[in-house]
This record gives sequence, C-alpha cells and structure tokens, in this order.
Amino acid sequence: METNKLKFGTIVVATDLGSTASTTLRYAQAIARFQGSTLVIVHVIDPVGYAFPDGAPDFAVADKAARDELRRIEAEKRDEGIQIHSVVETGVICERILQAVCDHHADLLVVGTGAKSRLGKVALGTVARQLVARTPCPILTVSPEANTHLPWAGGGWRRVLVATEFSPISRFALSYAQQIVHEQLVVVHVARCLDEGKCANCRERLRFLAPFNESHTVPVDHVVVSGNAADSIAEHANKLHADLVVLGAPVNELTPDEFHSSTVLQVISQVSCPVLCVRSSRTTSQQEVIEEVAYA
Repeated sequence: METNKLKFGTIVVATDLGSTASTTLRYAQAIARFQGSTLVIVHVIDPVGYAFPDGAPDFAVADKAARDELRRIEAEKRDEGIQIHSVVETGVICERILQAVCDHHADLLVVGTGAKSRLGKVALGTVARQLVARTPCPILTVSPEANTHLPWAGGGWRRVLVATEFSPISRFALSYAQQIVHEQLVVVHVARCLDEGKCANCRERLRFLAPFNESHTVPVDHVVVSGNAADSIAEHANKLHADLVVLGAPVNELTPDEFHSSTVLQVISQVSCPVLCVRSSRTTSQQEVIEEVAYA
C-alpha cells in the first residue's frame, strides 16, 4: 500500500474568525504547506443579524474587520511560502461555503466544529450536517483539540481509523484511508448482532478488503465490535490516539432531528482528532443508497 498518494491542490477553509477558528486555520495551513496547496479562506457574514436599520453600521464594521484580519493572515502566510487568498461573502453560510468550493474547484473543504462548547454543538448541528452531505469534495472537520495532531497534518497521518459497514461509500472511504495512512491503519466494523459466528465472518470480510500489511510497510488492525456505532468508533479512535478518522459521507442531507442518530455527526462531536468524510464520485444504485443511508 503506497502512502500519501492523495494530493489536495486547492483547499477551501471556512472560518468565522472566532476564538476557536485558529486551530482550524492552522490545520488547513499545515496541510497546504506540506502539500504545496493553494489555500482559500472563506468568511461568510450572515446578513440576518444585521437586517434592522440599527444594524447597518455594525454590518459595515464587521465586514471591514473581517477583511482587515484576512489581509493580515494572507500576508503572514505568504511570507511562510503558502499560496493563499481570501474571500468575504454575504449570505446563507452553508450556501456561500458550497459556492466557494465550486467556484475554486476545491479538492478539500476544511471546517471547524467547536464541538466542546454548547454554541459549537449547535453550529455542528446546523452547518456540518448540511455540508457533509452536500460538499462535492472531501470535507475535513477540525475540533478545537486538534492542535496536538498538527505535526501530521497532510504529511502522512500516522494512525488512521476508518469505519466500514461494507457499503460502497464506506469501501471508498477505506481506499482513501489506505492512501494517506503513514504508520498504522485500523479498520473498524460495528456489527449489528452479537452472534460470534457472524462476527467472525465480518472479520474475514475486513481482512479481504484490507489485507494485513499488504505492502509490508503499514500494519492493518481489523476490529469487529457490537454496540452503538458512533460510540464504538469514537472509543477506538480515542484509545488509538488516532490522528485522523475517515468515514463515508451521508448520501442525503441530514435533518435537524437526525443529528443525534447520525453516526457521522456523532463521531465528529465525540473525537478530538480531525474527521475526513468522503464520497464516491460514481453513481450508486438504489440498493447501494439504501445500504449507505442505513449507516448515515
């Protein structure tokens, strides 16, 4: 298995320029620096908060402050050799971020979660649940605790955990993980049964999909467990001290009611390391969609 085959030519990072945004920016910058990527910083101002007459001056102040801060970041990172530019957009946050991804033909979208705070969890529920299902390129979510994982950002993630339930999209996620892992790959399947015989069959399927030490360089651990999928994946990621978790993205946009039942969103909110959500570019059959939705 060859490592570091995936390259992100253009990285879009969405930021609110708040107190938790610095980790997200640093992580995106670390990837861009290592891979020689072009970094596009997108800041969206939601006009709803400035929709009243008294809010107009505040809107102008917010716009100027954002542009000044982004110019400062651009100058600083250009001095470090990073190709960078920024845009300030006005409108519905998710729509403007998605438009920026398309306009710049992004290979990766990086967003922060702020998942440890109450406000962050609300943002995760309203923004990430839309983006993970609609972003055409892979999306990387970064928590405020991801600072400890910065040394391995983009340069060959050391320990990578990938979850699969054998659907086409999760197999595609596995192929991504195989291309970026540097030292250890852990492939996890959360079985929906407690039957030891069936679990043994699942383990054999994992070994078939990801043969142990295929290239004699990166060892592969195969883990089959029962229980809640999100809790099990997060538990193993934290126990492994994983530098990255890779998951298949949901097929359809998740509703607000599905936040607590979504494996993807619950994993994002529980782990400290970044989570990479990927989707296959090929068309899936109706049966494949059914399988994928069952794990979303």
